[in-house]
Amino acid sequence: MSISTNLSIINFTPYDWTQIGQAYGAEIVVNKPAQAQAQWPFTWADDTNPVANLTLAVSGSSYSINAALDQYSTENNPKGSVVNIPLASETWSPFILVGNESNLAGNNPPTDWMAQNLPYIGCLTLQDMVIPGSHDAGMSEINYPREGTAANSQTQTLNITGQLQAGIRYFDIRPTISHGQFYTGHYTDELGANGESIADIISDINRFTAKGNKELIILELSHTLDTDTGYQAFSDSQYSSLLSQFRTGTKNLYTGHGADVLTKLPLSDFISNSPAVVIVCDERNTSWLASNGFRNKGFYSSSQFPVYNNYADTTDLATMQKDQYTKLVAQTKTPDNAAQLFLLSWTFTQNVIDAVGLGGDTLRQSATYFNGFLAQVGGSVPYTGPVTWVAEKAGLPNIILIDNVPTNNRFLTVMAIGLTRFYGTQC
Repeated sequence: MSISTNLSIINFTPYDWTQIGQAYGAEIVVNKPAQAQAQWPFTWADDTNPVANLTLAVSGSSYSINAALDQYSTENNPKGSVVNIPLASETWSPFILVGNESNLAGNNPPTDWMAQNLPYIGCLTLQDMVIPGSHDAGMSEINYPREGTAANSQTQTLNITGQLQAGIRYFDIRPTISHGQFYTGHYTDELGANGESIADIISDINRFTAKGNKELIILELSHTLDTDTGYQAFSDSQYSSLLSQFRTGTKNLYTGHGADVLTKLPLSDFISNSPAVVIVCDERNTSWLASNGFRNKGFYSSSQFPVYNNYADTTDLATMQKDQYTKLVAQTKTPDNAAQLFLLSWTFTQNVIDAVGLGGDTLRQSATYFNGFLAQVGGSVPYTGPVTWVAEKAGLPNIILIDNVPTNNRFLTVMAIGLTRFYGTQC
């Protein structure tokens, strides 16, 4: 069996790269990679730098290629190791290097990528960073469905633990009440299903931070729905009970700057000494949080964590690309809120027929296809992706939100590291 892909060679270093041997260029179409990609060598051409003339050779197999780090190391990958690059069928498969000779990051980044890169990004505010995000993050399983199935309601394959390990740091959490317990949910009107329970999500986060991962973890709570009684948004009492469960169960809640705007703070304020979990409450304001005892307890209103989040509402990739590019350019030039983060919604929105399970690919299949174009470097703006958009000064997306976080590839994380370190202020 053969596979066709485009190999994205993404250089977030200060060094020029030059092909040696046969020159393929930056866009490489791979057919039957065991044959076509037996060798693909290149070198850095920088005569004034000790890391000049480092060679990376790629050997092929049917579904992935291997980058042999013969002459250098990256974070989490020692010199002499081999980094696997999964090939995405009919889309884009990235090889990425970030940094300089003193510290390189690349494919297969460390689990605690924020902490490992703190010397280089710790001085940056959240507005100066790119953070990987998960859309409908709790929907990695199906519980108590109402016409919802794995095909039309499950947006994620990995649970919150898996997503954290993959590098996701912003989580779109949509709480529901079902059978008297707090869950997450994915609903259109009254059709859909529940996903992970809030109790399991709290356990997942605690398990991750207990392993010494000093990371900033952001949960944004929105779209609350009481599926037991009338499919209404949570009452004040229900919302208070939800936050109380987070407060009593979640370790490492960030309690600083209770009345301030968090997006203006440097990353080091959050995680210099310990992990930090921030919970953003879209449906309650700062006054409500204060009067109900949640200020300085790890909970913040959306005015303290403003995010521009406007999805394309389409099933068409090109339409989504153009929509999100246009909004990024406009919001960079004239933001709705000077303190906001721009959320790039790289998401697929089903039509009504698909939403009730009557046709089309599954949500996760469609998401995998969309995700395969995040690393696109060939083509014309706006029909490319964030690597090209930022390079052409369209603006910096602060959160890149996706469905179906990959199970075998953490390229979005290293892309976020690269966009942050290469285009951000040097710490």
